Amino acid sequence: MPVDDYGVWKGLPVHYEVEDRFEDPKSPHLSLYYHDNREMEPQFDRKYRQKHKNKPPNKDRPKEIPGLFRAAINIKSIDRDSRIAYWVNYNLSEHSMVQNLAKVDYGFHDLEELEGHGLDYIRSHLFDAKKGRLLRHDIDGPNNDMIDVLVPEVQESIKKQAEIYIFGSRFNTRNGIHNVHMNQGNIEKFRQDDGTFQDGGLLIHYKETGQWTGIFLAFASQAVHTDDGSGHAISSLTWGQFLPTELTENSVVIKEAVVQKRKSVTLTNLTNHKVSLASWKLHTSAGQAQELPGNAVLNPLSTGCFGVPNLRLSSNGDLITLLNEDGLKVDGVSYNSQQGNMESRPIVFAH
Repeated sequence: MPVDDYGVWKGLPVHYEVEDRFEDPKSPHLSLYYHDNREMEPQFDRKYRQKHKNKPPNKDRPKEIPGLFRAAINIKSIDRDSRIAYWVNYNLSEHSMVQNLAKVDYGFHDLEELEGHGLDYIRSHLFDAKKGRLLRHDIDGPNNDMIDVLVPEVQESIKKQAEIYIFGSRFNTRNGIHNVHMNQGNIEKFRQDDGTFQDGGLLIHYKETGQWTGIFLAFASQAVHTDDGSGHAISSLTWGQFLPTELTENSVVIKEAVVQKRKSVTLTNLTNHKVSLASWKLHTSAGQAQELPGNAVLNPLSTGCFGVPNLRLSSNGDLITLLNEDGLKVDGVSYNSQQGNMESRPIVFAH
């Protein structure tokens, strides 16, 4: 398994610390401290923490806090392009994954316990890739770097006593978790760490309101398209190249789906030119595929409905992925069991 000891840690956030450009200009992290015992208040000694806090960095002073676990979240890449690609989804409650995730106990759960349902930035449709931001670590000005956007989300989770689900790789010491970022499509130096459905991320569940927020991070140098088996890059396009460009000029999106009886998927061409869908395919999470008709074409800014009798779209929630003629992901959506049981009514996806 490329990502050692991969899984999800369910816990309760207590405290955070973030390294700015003066404390660690090379490989800074946001450290999120948490515990996983709902019945016990953590013993958090602030005096001890102030005495041992790394300011400036000192190898003899630990980052760990007794009685708490630590999530080490990268906020800068050591690659030539040091920017981080950042996505946040405030409506993750509509994703089919969270219904099962909410049932797990506090503590760490490996991929086997999750029945292979780890995160995958490309295949799980966790966010709209086009709405990401490329952010530097720590620069002057408001709302323009990783510290500016990540800290408020973490602060809110602590303030509201939310549940957190941290996907990544457990430390060898078992006292925390790292690799809380995309773990595929890496540059050659880190290619051995590639794997599908083993991406990291931070999910926050606000139990009082039922809201689920997902925070997803990738390095600007990682590939947008990867192999389904190995997770290695199959295209030279990186997030650093993908996000700054005008993306809608090449976009076809999944607008609606009917998952019961006469199953169909409705696609919309967002571009101002005709798009041929010959050899394009629709996939489900189970790997079933439906190739679109060889004469399928969408005119500029038009919509078309396509029957998908060969797709077993689950009424319990599923993923639908649209792939182009080269097998590259064009769009993807997710729906939950409530939506899947709307008999003969289309599920409408926002874009």
